[in-house]
Amino acid sequence: MPTRKLTSVGGPLDFMFAEKELDLNGHPFKFRELSVAESDSILDASRLPDGGINGRLNMRMTIVKSAVEPKLTVDDLAKIPNRIYLKMAEFVNDLNSSDDTLNEPEEGEEGEPEGNE
Repeated sequence: MPTRKLTSVGGPLDFMFAEKELDLNGHPFKFRELSVAESDSILDASRLPDGGINGRLNMRMTIVKSAVEPKLTVDDLAKIPNRIYLKMAEFVNDLNSSDDTLNEPEEGEEGEPEGNE
């Protein structure tokens, strides 16, 4: 799994951030794992006046923030078929909640190739 190193933090907090590609009917998309601060910011931005969370907005903002290539906007997501949106949402959720990052390969070491969905 391709990864990107967080360069602004050193020492024991110098973790690799995961990046994965998703192929949707011949259209490649690259997404990246979010930081805790990015996730918190999205959660705060999707908060309703009563304190609840707008789940749809939260998911759309998460997909947009995770998108590396091509870059996406919330308006872009509104225009795609729902089945494609749901596949992206599942993929980005898995990327940001996967526990396989606890066993990252050492720098320069290749892990097992993963198939696209």
